[in-house]
Amino acid sequence: MTLDQALQLHKSGNYTAAEQAYLQHLQTTPDDADALHLLGVLHQQRGAPAQASELIRRAIELAPERAQFHLSLGGVLMHVGDESAARASFEAALALDPNLIQAHALAGHVQLHQGDTGGAETRFKIARRAEEEDPLVLLGLGSVYLARRDPVNAAKFLGRAAERKPDDAAIQNALGQAFFEQGAFAFAEQTFSNALRLQPQSSFAKLSLARARLRQDKNEAARELFTELLAAGAQTFGANAGLGDVARKGGHVARALKFYRRALAIDPVNPGAANACAWCMEQLGDLEAAVTYLSEGLQREPAAKELRAPLATMLDRLGRAEEAARVREGVA
Repeated sequence: MTLDQALQLHKSGNYTAAEQAYLQHLQTTPDDADALHLLGVLHQQRGAPAQASELIRRAIELAPERAQFHLSLGGVLMHVGDESAARASFEAALALDPNLIQAHALAGHVQLHQGDTGGAETRFKIARRAEEEDPLVLLGLGSVYLARRDPVNAAKFLGRAAERKPDDAAIQNALGQAFFEQGAFAFAEQTFSNALRLQPQSSFAKLSLARARLRQDKNEAARELFTELLAAGAQTFGANAGLGDVARKGGHVARALKFYRRALAIDPVNPGAANACAWCMEQLGDLEAAVTYLSEGLQREPAAKELRAPLATMLDRLGRAEEAARVREGVA
């Protein structure tokens, strides 16, 4: 079987037959870089990144001038979380072919994940010069705006990305986040539902869907999703906090406190969890305990400004005006 015939099997999704065809081809031509690369890509698609990396590296040794090989290796490294090595592979691909759109886009996504928003935006804009409506590029630009807390502009890019690639769960999740942050909770619910349909095992999509439903007072539907997450041991902070919110909406303060405490134990520096626990103690009439939650939260996270105002207010109510003044002034 020729390499072209093996590639057609690969493209049709018949991975088992394609793998056998690639292996047969490599028995007679073991140094065929293209075959090694394609077999590596196939292993990556089948969820075997170690084998994929080994095969693609062998292809690069044989043909180091092939930009696509470096791009594929970068994709494998990105998938396993080795972002620095992935970025280096994308840079190597671009050094060989500066017009490789996907390399610019993937390098941008790595930079974005590393917190380099400006560098990522530059990458995405370079890629758009060659392909203005590429979904991966549009996803990147939308994600840049999300990172900058600009959900309106984020939704513009992400909506276009979803139109061009409606079966991409990552795009649906990002678009749902943009809707959520705008307060368009019904649209967010629909989009997160799409993401979960495309990727049923996505705990992020399930948590986000539950939060969107909770914001629309669909409390029971939200509670079911939060409970499913806890049962699976997934998104435990968000699920506990969500169940606390459900109980709080129902007027069950003691029950809400139980879940908020669990959330705080999972993430002790989270100011939202500390604030929620303090609110419950205030409702239960124990201001001293509320002050303790807020002050300890501020000690763990001194930059949490959202804890200062309620803490100062409660200190005033307890007759501790000097302490309240120091809290408002930001003094430890």
